[in-house]
Amino acid sequence: MRQILRPILENAPLFLISILLLGGFDVAFHQYHFHENDALGLLLAYGEMIMMAYLICLCSLWLRKIRLKVLFYVVLFTIYAVNCYLRLAYSTDVSPKILMLFFETNGKEISGFFKTYFMTPPMYKTIAVVTVFLLITVFGEIFRSRIARKLSKPIIRWILLPILLLGTVGGAAAVVRYCRLALCNNTFEAERWLMDIPFRKGMAVPNLCYSLDAIHMSGQDLNHMISATEAVLDDVSCELADSLNIIVVIGESYNKYRSALYGYYLNTTPSQCEERDKGNLYAFNRVKAPHNMTSIVLKNVLCCNNVHEQELWSDFPYFPAIFRKAGFDVWLWDNQYKWDPDAAWAFTLNSVLFNERIQELSYTAINENGAPYDGGLITDFDNKTKARRGNRNLIIFHLGGQHFLASSQYPHEAEYEVFSAKDVKEKAAYLDDERRQRIAEYANATRYNDAVIRQIMEMVRETNALLIYFPDHGEEVYDYRDLYGRKLLATDQITPDLIKYQIEIPFIVWCSDKWKLSHQAEWETIGKCIDRAFTTDNLCHLLFRLAGIKTKVYQAERDLFSPKFVPQTKEYNMLSL
Repeated sequence: MRQILRPILENAPLFLISILLLGGFDVAFHQYHFHENDALGLLLAYGEMIMMAYLICLCSLWLRKIRLKVLFYVVLFTIYAVNCYLRLAYSTDVSPKILMLFFETNGKEISGFFKTYFMTPPMYKTIAVVTVFLLITVFGEIFRSRIARKLSKPIIRWILLPILLLGTVGGAAAVVRYCRLALCNNTFEAERWLMDIPFRKGMAVPNLCYSLDAIHMSGQDLNHMISATEAVLDDVSCELADSLNIIVVIGESYNKYRSALYGYYLNTTPSQCEERDKGNLYAFNRVKAPHNMTSIVLKNVLCCNNVHEQELWSDFPYFPAIFRKAGFDVWLWDNQYKWDPDAAWAFTLNSVLFNERIQELSYTAINENGAPYDGGLITDFDNKTKARRGNRNLIIFHLGGQHFLASSQYPHEAEYEVFSAKDVKEKAAYLDDERRQRIAEYANATRYNDAVIRQIMEMVRETNALLIYFPDHGEEVYDYRDLYGRKLLATDQITPDLIKYQIEIPFIVWCSDKWKLSHQAEWETIGKCIDRAFTTDNLCHLLFRLAGIKTKVYQAERDLFSPKFVPQTKEYNMLSL
């Protein structure tokens, strides 16, 4: 037993400070404030840190002649200081975006960073915490021999033994976990790997490993997609003679069954219902999202792959670039790209949408800033592009929609605070006043979303215009179980009810009077397609035909409005996207 414990007994200060610097204090602090982890998650977290600390002490003992301990201290303190500052200043851990900024930063920029941020409260706090740990380390090393003698008592060994046992169990779980990361084949698998670790907040190592892996795989995916895009641009033309505005509006977290347009008892979509009754809007009944995560959905929607045929988005062209090549001005106004930019999902999505080469190939312009509410995004777009828009435009809006929590997604004014808990009529046993209020707030967010859609319609109503609206995915709002939101598909049981509320989505097509007058037969054809089974990853094909674009990428059997369309009822594995 003494030999097993020897690395700890002879390097007790290094063992203790390694656990603290690996996240021992930060995980406990995060748990105290947010209570996100259960007992098993915490045990696995500390087990992983104990095993890492033991291995550091073991290597330090074996290689003490080359002073490896000093290197361990330098690396641990550096990683911890960076992670501590990020948490205090930005409430985030190490992320791919942070690492990329670090790799791209030169000496002058580093100097500028310290001049700007050194004299700030987060930096003061970081220095204070690191100084405390440094003092513990210095005093521990000064009295290391004395500490080793104290720890050599039998009772101390028996106390250390179960701690090491916990480290063995946690370490074994960690080995399996990091092997899984090494076997990830794409950014989605790596992203899901990180999200599966409940105790990752406060621990630098999992976030650091994910970040390095995600940067590598993201680069590979992007290079493949950019190559596929460039390969098809030489064979693109447009037969359209008229002016045309195509507006693609991508919402967020929209529960189809809480839309009045689809029969919900609360009047959450008055504008869309009015347009439907006028004959200018069709609501499609059998449309699904390819997944329930925004980053996965948008990459598959904006590329020309088909998930039913197990095609990867990274192997296919990015369709906005094809529109740009065909002579359209392409505008992307995204109200989410600055939300939590260091989150795993945000990195994997933004690295695609806002890659420099993709921007060069695809967009006339993108927005510089978001808005507190989606209506502000539309106003910003109209003000900044009205004088610049040409005769043919593809306008893509990515909204905040009804994102969790819905109460933050609409202005708290009388016009939009229409519903309250008393209006909610559901009878489920788990519904209390608090949950009914959340349902009412979701209804208010849906009604505000409807007002935003009307705002977009009014912007182009007098032009030759088509608008297509759909959300990235659905959302559960206490529909059949006590759940508001979504879970990772890998951690939830995929049932018909889950598919109904998280994967089935609203899909609407609206046209201006001017477009309908000159395309009456086409409009009637579109109306006959409302019961076709379709997934939004094939959006590009119907857009190509509506825009008169000729490209070898177009496939009529994937075009929802084509007479050759093949209904997409084939099962596909959402976990493999």
